[in-house]
Amino acid sequence: MCKTCNQDMRKADGCLNIPVVISGIKYDRIKFSDEDCFFGNFEEGSRCGDCNARRGHYHHPGCDLEQCPVCTLQLISCDCDVE
Repeated sequence: MCKTCNQDMRKADGCLNIPVVISGIKYDRIKFSDEDCFFGNFEEGSRCGDCNARRGHYHHPGCDLEQCPVCTLQLISCDCDVE
């Protein structure tokens, strides 16, 4: 269960577009398959290999494959000041 959208991540298309706050500035999350660097299969109907978001939908927070909207690296481990 995702704590942000309260949906079963195995069944939900994706999460809500809750902005990422970095150094006090809000940024929209990057949808699965819209990333600059691709991880996995992006065929129609494919899903994120970590959080199971469907192509064209938002990753669930904490996803290993979500890209930072500022530095474009992996959001959960980048050096940006994510709040």
